[in-house]
Amino acid sequence: MAAKELEIYIAKRYDRWLDYALFHCSLAKIEEQANDVLNEVLLMLMTRNEESRLLDMLSRKKNGYTELDFFILNMIKMNVFSPTSPYRYKNRPIKKDGNVDFTRLDILDDEDSDIDRSGEILEKFNRVRNLLDDLQLSSKAREIFEFKFFHGNNFSEWGGNESPAELYSIYQGVQKLLREKLCNTPKEKKEQQLSLF
Repeated sequence: MAAKELEIYIAKRYDRWLDYALFHCSLAKIEEQANDVLNEVLLMLMTRNEESRLLDMLSRKKNGYTELDFFILNMIKMNVFSPTSPYRYKNRPIKKDGNVDFTRLDILDDEDSDIDRSGEILEKFNRVRNLLDDLQLSSKAREIFEFKFFHGNNFSEWGGNESPAELYSIYQGVQKLLREKLCNTPKEKKEQQLSLF
């Protein structure tokens, strides 16, 4: 009951508190963070397990506002301007030195930048296609495997009469046959092809 009363009050006053947060954030030149500041203040307030204290503050009124209003407004202002406040500490900018000459830094280049990833994937798909052609599969098993492996479809999209369990069983059976075929290849080819699955 008490928590519900707080939630209702917070929902009712939220827009006004947001205006206050926006005003102070614009003074601090962080106007795009006004929502975050207010939400952080409310989160800190609601997670402290001081419900009785909050209700007590809610019950004390002065000039049409409650003590809770003044407390939240004070917390917003403190979180916007104080560099040691929880919000500012979590969102502090990273210090940078504008005088650094980046051309003199020893930065490791990405060694993998010359590797053609899409070419490797195409090559692996072609190997699977060649192995699949060598297997004596029914047209249904081949169609199910291609539907899942090559086209990346889910079995929930399958248009046939087979159950999902039957589809997975056929798909895994074809995978097993392909792996066995890989294991019967010469050693140097086998090491290259084992990375297919």
